[in-house]
Amino acid sequence: MEQVEQVGVNPLTAHLALTKYVDLKPGDWVGQNLGNSAVGQYVIALAKRAGVKTLSVVRREEAAEQLRAAGADLVVVDGNDLAERIKAALGQQQLKLVLDGTGDATTGALAQALEFEGTVVSYSSVTGQPARVGLADTIYRQVAVRGLWIPNWLPNAPAGGDREHLRRAGRTVADGTLQGRVEATYPVAEYRKALDHARQPGRSGKILFRP
Repeated sequence: MEQVEQVGVNPLTAHLALTKYVDLKPGDWVGQNLGNSAVGQYVIALAKRAGVKTLSVVRREEAAEQLRAAGADLVVVDGNDLAERIKAALGQQQLKLVLDGTGDATTGALAQALEFEGTVVSYSSVTGQPARVGLADTIYRQVAVRGLWIPNWLPNAPAGGDREHLRRAGRTVADGTLQGRVEATYPVAEYRKALDHARQPGRSGKILFRP
């Protein structure tokens, strides 16, 4: 039940980010920041299932080790010369899609490794800033920046499309492909404790209500 109740948020976000904007084929590369977040880990699992490769940017080496153990193809730790290190890790490959959850300079570094007319999809911003893609990338290489927010997508989805995408996301949870970590559950009456816990930095999983 704890896994099922998360389907309509992070698993659906990861599923739409990988399927709505770019027609990804096996062997294509997707780059993302916030790789060790719930969405980031769902992206890695879904991409692996589809034969798509992932390059994830994280802030700490411990997080990088966790993602490598979880099956991530490439993990790069944020820091100096990030754009150059991303390109070096990819070798002759280029990213086809970048997923942005931070709104910081890592987005621009990833965008520099995108193919011509590649796409950046921004689904959140932990910094509160917009996706930072360089002017040269948007003008000369025609990189596009798109936004993804579930409340906007739901009323505009094609007839029956919302249910079909939810079913697909739900199946990947049911078969164990997507499993999100849960740190704690609270009864609704203890919502203040739950919210305080959810705001704590360094959590290892989601905070859920259990009616």
